[in-house]
Order: sequence, then C-alpha cells, then structure tokens
Amino acid sequence: MDKCRREYARVNVSWPASLFTAAGLIEGRVKNISIGGALINCRRLPDLEEAFHVAIDVPDYLFPVAAKAKQVRLNIFDNEEGSTSPSYDLAVLFLDMFEEDRKVFHEAIDRAFRTQPASGVEEEKDSNRSNRIDNNLLVTVEKLSTDHGRSFKDLLEEALQDLINKYEQKGSDKDQSLQP
Repeated sequence: MDKCRREYARVNVSWPASLFTAAGLIEGRVKNISIGGALINCRRLPDLEEAFHVAIDVPDYLFPVAAKAKQVRLNIFDNEEGSTSPSYDLAVLFLDMFEEDRKVFHEAIDRAFRTQPASGVEEEKDSNRSNRIDNNLLVTVEKLSTDHGRSFKDLLEEALQDLINKYEQKGSDKDQSLQP
C-alpha cells in the first residue's frame, strides 16, 4: 500500500491487536492506523491468504474494536541483537466493521490525531498546530466518507468545486456592482 495510494490519513499509535486466523491467534501491536486500515507489528509470520478478523484494544474503551480485514502488504525485519526471530509489519485493509465499533474507532482515531505529540523544534509550533488542524479536517472528511458511503476523493473534489463556484460567484457579483 504505497503512501500515494492511501485513501485515509494515518496516525501513529501503539495499541495491542489480536489477529484471529485459520492458523490460530496472532498477537501484535498497531504501529499506525486510519479509518481504512492499519500497520500491525507481530512476532509470528501470519499465513493470511484469506480474510481474517482483527480485534484492536482502543484506549479508554472496555471492549476491543473488531473488524474483518485482509492483508495488503507484509514486511519482514531482522530483530535486535540477541533475538533469533524476525518481526513482521502487516499492512491490513479493513473490510467490514459493526457500526458501533466504527463510531468508537472514529472517536479513538480523532483523539489520537489531536493528542499526537508535536515533532520538531520550538519554532515549528505553528506548523505543528496547522498539521493537527489538517489532520482533524481529514478525520472529519473520513467520517463523512464512511457515513455517506462516498469516496474520500469524491468528497474532496465536490468540496473544491463548491469553493471554486463560490469564489467565481463572488467575483461576478463584484464585477456587476462595478458596472454603471
């Protein structure tokens, strides 16, 4: 899943996850997540030819969020010295989720975006604030996309076209008021 092909913005997290596969349970940790998918680090090599279920322990919620998912990419990494087994980063796409879980998920991701620590030096504060606002805007558009069953791209294109129409209308109103 290349960055340019992602439909939703991702936020870095460290949430426990459990993958329920035909080969058994695989425990892991979510490294980053979006409304559409996640990157999960695990110690066992998953054999995921078919869709599977994943449960993610979301902070401040009693029950994990469950989703049907499929593997879209698998990266293998050598571990630190002294460890004999590699680790695996599994990129998954969420296929299906109960509506109540989806709402909890939206809230948790929105909260993670808002509370994600700002990176960089002190003079980048305004830039970081702007990035958090941008992330909040992306999360809002993602919610609209999910709630209305329309693609993220379609909603953005429609919003941009509305802005263009608005400013073209203001420009023509201004031209008309200048005419004698």
